[in-house]
Amino acid sequence: MKLIAVKTGLLATLLTILGSIGLAQTTPNAAGHWQGKIEIPDHELNISVDIAKDAKGLWIGSISVLGTSSIDVPLNSISIDDKTVKFTALLPGKASFEANFSADANSLVGKASNTEGSVDFKMTRSGEANVKVPASSTALSKEFEGTWEGSITSDGKTRKILLKLSASTDGTAAATLIAVDQGNLEIPVTTVTIKDKQLQLDARAVSGTYVGTLGANGELTGEWSQGQTHLPLNFKHAEK
Repeated sequence: MKLIAVKTGLLATLLTILGSIGLAQTTPNAAGHWQGKIEIPDHELNISVDIAKDAKGLWIGSISVLGTSSIDVPLNSISIDDKTVKFTALLPGKASFEANFSADANSLVGKASNTEGSVDFKMTRSGEANVKVPASSTALSKEFEGTWEGSITSDGKTRKILLKLSASTDGTAAATLIAVDQGNLEIPVTTVTIKDKQLQLDARAVSGTYVGTLGANGELTGEWSQGQTHLPLNFKHAEK
């Protein structure tokens, strides 16, 4: 009887260990570098997504739409459980992604949505995550706060640009560029850096950078850079 009891105890222990190993192998882990496609009806968009946890154990991520100017755009509202992965990104309009894990947890299949509708997308894990975390914005000084208006000229056309600068709840600067002649398209600014009289905006959604200096006349004089393109862009405070 004692031998049977020992064998039974060993069997129970072995089953517990094997069960825990099986659970560890099948529990999905969203961390990694993912590559895939958004299946738009008339063409496909290749995307790459990196998801990881930061030092505080919080999920962080970035997305790039290959072949476009949306590179290393931060992910927002990341939600992950044992079945699904959800996040949003400003590309520059807000896009929402929701996908389910495959049986082996190495693929994600779901829907990408924006104001124009929803389409299918699929991604496959292809390596370790390499999240490009943007620099933090600096504090907003009062002289830069508010709505600014300017214009940019290229290819013989002049386009009106608005810049809105406001303070986040923690006092750091938040900014949005608005392309008025493109249906008031809002381009989110990833990082705002203010040092003395100089303002720098980094907009990953379009791979654009603006550097301007606040003059004694209260106007911003600067340059917009996007790839190999460098164009003058000056702003003045909008009339209230």
